[in-house]
Amino acid sequence: MTKMVMIPRGVAAAAVLGGLIALFAQCAVRLGAASRSRLLAVGRLFLGLAVAALAWVYGILSLPWLALDAPSIAAFLAVFVLITGWTLFRTLRAGPPEDGGRVFAAHLAVLALVVLAGAATLVTAGFLNLTEDRPVLLVDVTGETARQLVRWAPPDADPRMESLMTHRVIFRRPAGEAVADAWIYGDEVAVKGRVLRLSPWLNAAGLPNLFELTFAHNGYTTAERHNTMPHEAVPLPPLGSLAVHALWRPLQARLFAALQARADPNGTWTIRATTIESTYFPLVDAEGKPTARSFRLVLTPGGLTAS
Repeated sequence: MTKMVMIPRGVAAAAVLGGLIALFAQCAVRLGAASRSRLLAVGRLFLGLAVAALAWVYGILSLPWLALDAPSIAAFLAVFVLITGWTLFRTLRAGPPEDGGRVFAAHLAVLALVVLAGAATLVTAGFLNLTEDRPVLLVDVTGETARQLVRWAPPDADPRMESLMTHRVIFRRPAGEAVADAWIYGDEVAVKGRVLRLSPWLNAAGLPNLFELTFAHNGYTTAERHNTMPHEAVPLPPLGSLAVHALWRPLQARLFAALQARADPNGTWTIRATTIESTYFPLVDAEGKPTARSFRLVLTPGGLTAS
């Protein structure tokens, strides 16, 4: 059985960019030629502007996959030379070649092929972004415990002070780098964050939903303990594609508020900011004894989950 060879997405994107830039170069060269009609010259001008706009938009959308490696550079140069080679050769020898309707139609056909190839890479990327799970955090419940004197006041009850058992939890990036080390009391722990859900059309074009993890908090396994025991939140450092420096947070918040205020709730391009919460990770087992386990927090199209 023949095994199908898949072209890496970055290489395909480089080839598409090479095709678009080559078509723009063709249009620029032939604008200097003696066109047979003014209408053809105007058409060539608009074609060049359209190709430039397409190259700019596609470059932005494909930027996360592009890499300055040998296969990508080779794909870019191969497509560029394939499209522009003969025209550039004739131009260097005898000046800009004469333009004509057949050449213009051929360039439109090549543009259609390049656009189809670019659309295929973007739609494939969007499909992967919408269906693939994205690991965003590792939660390492170490099993280490310590006692901590805690004061709190349950609702409609007198203040209390007790020595509670705390559990050491280390939060790490997917690569393993520790970002927070906390001692948390309670039966379980969860992570809270925010997701900026983009339009499905933007997802399909290769732009995934944006997210930010904000803090972790404790929890309890029964309603009685939840109502009577203390609650605790542990801030996490900026994590995720929405994370920005503290100085920029007010501006970011105003920007998101403006986007949401102007967006049509039923519109195709609506942007929604929603709060998300992970499943709870146990700090103790069924018998109430400390447990030691590692969990992977995963961002899915539906929210945060654990694996």
